[in-house]
Amino acid sequence: MITLMRRYRKSLQVGLLFVVAAFVASLFVFGTRGFDGDGSPDTVATVNGERIPLERYQRRYQAYYDAYAQIYRERFSSELAERLGLAQQVVNDLVQETLVVQRARAEGLELSDEELNARVQAVPAFQEGGRFVLKRYEEFLRRRGLGAAAFEEDIRRELTRARVEAAVRGGVKVSEVEIEQAFAMRREEVRAAWALVDLGPLVAAATATDAELQDYLAKHGDEFRQPERRRVQYVLLAQKDFAKPVPEAEAERYYAAHPKEFESPRQVRAAHVLARVPETGGSAAEDTARAKIADVIRRAKAGEDFAKLAKELSEDPGSAPNGGDLGLVSPGEVVPQFEQALFALKKGEVSAEPVRTPFGFHAIKALDVRAGGRKPLKDVAAAIRERLGAEAAEAAARARAEALRPELQAAKDFDAAAKKLGLTPLASTLARNERLAGLGVADPLEDAAFALAVGGVSAPVKTPTGLVVLKAVEALPAGVPPLAEIKTKVAVAAQRQKAEAVAAERARQLATDARAGDFAAAAKKAGALTGETPRFSRAKPAEKLPGDAQVAALETPTGHVTAPVKTPQGSYVLKVLERVAPDTSGLATEREKIQRELLGRKQSLAWESWIAAARQGAKIEVSSRLPGRRRG
Repeated sequence: MITLMRRYRKSLQVGLLFVVAAFVASLFVFGTRGFDGDGSPDTVATVNGERIPLERYQRRYQAYYDAYAQIYRERFSSELAERLGLAQQVVNDLVQETLVVQRARAEGLELSDEELNARVQAVPAFQEGGRFVLKRYEEFLRRRGLGAAAFEEDIRRELTRARVEAAVRGGVKVSEVEIEQAFAMRREEVRAAWALVDLGPLVAAATATDAELQDYLAKHGDEFRQPERRRVQYVLLAQKDFAKPVPEAEAERYYAAHPKEFESPRQVRAAHVLARVPETGGSAAEDTARAKIADVIRRAKAGEDFAKLAKELSEDPGSAPNGGDLGLVSPGEVVPQFEQALFALKKGEVSAEPVRTPFGFHAIKALDVRAGGRKPLKDVAAAIRERLGAEAAEAAARARAEALRPELQAAKDFDAAAKKLGLTPLASTLARNERLAGLGVADPLEDAAFALAVGGVSAPVKTPTGLVVLKAVEALPAGVPPLAEIKTKVAVAAQRQKAEAVAAERARQLATDARAGDFAAAAKKAGALTGETPRFSRAKPAEKLPGDAQVAALETPTGHVTAPVKTPQGSYVLKVLERVAPDTSGLATEREKIQRELLGRKQSLAWESWIAAARQGAKIEVSSRLPGRRRG
């Protein structure tokens, strides 16, 4: 729960991706913004004649965009959004929602006006003292430029979709027979003899002529395609070569001049009991959850053990087994309502009233309080000296690099100039890696190399080991290099292909011979490695046998031989020697887990099937021009 609460605060506020509370939270944080869409149609799609207006698309797109932006922060960009196909994701979501709402409307499942009013009035953002205040609602809409009709329609549609999905999933059951079958499949054990036509010796023995290599390259060019590259020469000024000890007095001065850096925040070790409020629970569910937590608070204040109450009553599976303990919480790590209540408590105190958050109602106890304050100099002096030393070394290395760069730029012979300056010249080839902007770690050397014209010398580039000054020597275009450049790689691939064909053929013959006669004799004839497994099952796999080979054995009757199984090591053939039925006495302890997993899978399949049925025969038209860039 603490993880979920922290994630919720930092990135879960993603508008219509969640139901009312999260939707409203996203608008509080982000508001609504438009798109650069001059000349765009006012309809982005139609579903069975029902239009999806541009305004709804804009709101949903912004919710998606801000969700990604919260996760990737400054690394996210409009360009990345376009490369991810964000516009199409949004349209797909809206089309699916429309199909669901249409079918819900036909089946009488659409949210009524009364139900919608109840949901809106239950949003904490529109309440004071637990009661809905119309002025707060109107002010919310006014500040964000939202019309009540559009806002409420979005909520109606999202909650209708949630209701339909809950109804579909709720109609799924798991029978006792299914549980028993799943248990048997997991726990049934087999023992098998195996034979491996080992690929290693076959690869070593394989040969390929130049003509065969050329033919292989022509058929498998994509395996060897290389991105755009740059050949470079460079010198490294290692930071360690410029390191000097930092006097204690300097560390003391830094400590005195930067007091805020060494302040530790106040922390509270929290425990809680949670009563969840279902998304479609309504006021009755609110009252039930509140009453449950009020009773927990009463019992805790009367002297009952809070941890025991949490274990027995909390609906947070993550913390309940630990007595509701959430560990140390710092400011900003949990949702605001929980944080405000928690940090108002003294050590050992329990919240006076149930605390409402988007997760439900909580009883909160402060198990321990750690006062914030300034860390002593003795605890941070070493870290300060290390940091100051690193900064000084980097500055000295940069000054040296900047001083020698003009000579390297002017030199016709980079290597000779580097040696004259007392440096060791190096050379390499850098590839242009395909990284989505904002994802992955940028390579500063790569960026510098591709920013240079051929013959250009870069400014000092910071790397983990020091500063690099590099010269772009040659630009190599993307494509498949000539065979001469990659002959070794092509030879390895071609030889492996030949070896795999030989291994597959030997394994096929081995399986045929084994079915007709003695397994060991067939394996010996094929030159295969052999062995036997201990008993294994899906729940307790064999240690050294590849997973695909294990699955083949588990699916093969006793006394029978599997088809060849291709693995990175070679081709396996197995004979099932023994099959042991599971001990059904163990079913009782696993029943709940198996039922939960089966139910989850069946519910997902049921919802996917429901959506597929709704799409069947539907007339869907999507605009060819989807706005995908936001302003500002």
